[in-house]
Amino acid sequence: MAWVPLGILTVLLAATPVGYVPVPGTAAFLTLAHVPVILGGILCGPIIGLILGLLFGMGNYFHIPPHDPVVQIVPRVLCGFVAAVVFWAARRHGNPESQLTVGSISAALAGSLTNTLGVTLLAALKGLMPGEEVVGVVLFHGAPEALLAVMVALPFAVSRHR
Repeated sequence: MAWVPLGILTVLLAATPVGYVPVPGTAAFLTLAHVPVILGGILCGPIIGLILGLLFGMGNYFHIPPHDPVVQIVPRVLCGFVAAVVFWAARRHGNPESQLTVGSISAALAGSLTNTLGVTLLAALKGLMPGEEVVGVVLFHGAPEALLAVMVALPFAVSRHR
């Protein structure tokens, strides 16, 4: 039941303006709502990552235009799942002294990039975003979001798994 507070936080962030910091540019927002999804994947596993990702995607779909389920839900569902799988894989390989740290950082980056690249590339493919703006969105929106995910996920994962 450790995932319930993360589920509540995911819904709160995904379905309200609290989870989206307005910024200029095509993407219009820096997303905060992906962080509890990534945490859920790291702390609770891939199934919880999928569930939290679905909550994130549904909240985003109803709150933020363009209201395209493929663009707004599919990458979000995968975000927590990818974080969980990357964390699991990193914890089973490499130096035992650094597995937790490397796993947490890798999982947070992978989950965040799944969200950013998934949404951005699908939006461009569907004509909802100009293709020439993809790189700018990934760099100026995705990079800060990934950094935030790492800064939050690392201490939680280390404290939980030690």
